[in-house]
Amino acid sequence: MGESEWKHAGWVSGLGKWAWIILLLLGIGRILAELGTFMVAIADWTIAQAAWVLAFGTPYPEPIPLGPLGVLIWGLIGGLLTLIVALFIIRPKFSKPCGEKDWEALYGWTLKLGAKIPWMFIWGIIYVIFGWGYFTGIFVMLPAIMLIWFGPRKYEW
Repeated sequence: MGESEWKHAGWVSGLGKWAWIILLLLGIGRILAELGTFMVAIADWTIAQAAWVLAFGTPYPEPIPLGPLGVLIWGLIGGLLTLIVALFIIRPKFSKPCGEKDWEALYGWTLKLGAKIPWMFIWGIIYVIFGWGYFTGIFVMLPAIMLIWFGPRKYEW
């Protein structure tokens, strides 16, 4: 079965072509959401502190919450990594070949560890595990699965 005959080529190409932009937007969204959540936590603590001082005339007994700060830092790191990987790895190595329907470039983009493990599959798994809400990786993972198991030719591990 040739590339032009592959029945899933249209939507796999489209999803893969736009994957880097979707990941870029999700990275920006995650950064903004984490900053918003942190600001709400700090505002909540500040209001509680002011109310406590007004009611009891003593400083608020709880220190500033560091839990939200740890979540913020993890979220910012995740968002930044999503942006960096989307721009410098997914865009040139995955989205460009998908948009051009250059399946052989994607089949050839492998990590050789005894078997040839496709990088598109590895990056999809990484995005699923570390992405925002675990669905981030579907934009790389779904085209990778379709190419590896249902593609225009059999994948050679």
